Amino acid sequence: MTEPVPSITEVTSYTELIAGIRAKVERMNLRQADFDELAGFAPGLSGKVFGMLQVRTLRLEKLFDALRAAGLRLRVEDDPDQEAKMLARIAANYNLREANQSRPGHASTTPSSAVLTRVFKAMGRTGGKARWHRKSKKARSDHMKMMVMAREKKRRLKKLRVAKTKRNRDAAQIATIVSVSA
Repeated sequence: MTEPVPSITEVTSYTELIAGIRAKVERMNLRQADFDELAGFAPGLSGKVFGMLQVRTLRLEKLFDALRAAGLRLRVEDDPDQEAKMLARIAANYNLREANQSRPGHASTTPSSAVLTRVFKAMGRTGGKARWHRKSKKARSDHMKMMVMAREKKRRLKKLRVAKTKRNRDAAQIATIVSVSA
């Protein structure tokens, strides 16, 4: 039995990469609905991504999921022609990095709060879920009652603020009417 020859396709754009994945899925005789499940996609996503109109695009993580599901891998290698073009553009339009500037891979400033929020938010959710599952059924019930009471208190306070604002507005209108008639 002979081993299948790996197909090597040169890809330089997203559209070419999607076409390569679609061709591989077709060679595997796999339905798009089955590929959705295999790649962990939402039902119908393959039709939107690999279809003729390509109404959706894959983000990086989903793109790698599609490559794995199709039994493909991505290899990055130098393109001498493209590198020569880019070096010419860099020499003509950009200043080279000075030795005293920050080195690649080293941040000159601390991470922004947005980055920290994105990283720690997921960790916080995991901790909350773990704490919730460690609680007894009674403790979870008590906690849910407290949440409902807090929500109701917030709703009542908002209702009171709205009523107070309405009373103030009505009083101002009455004062305006009285002052105009006097």
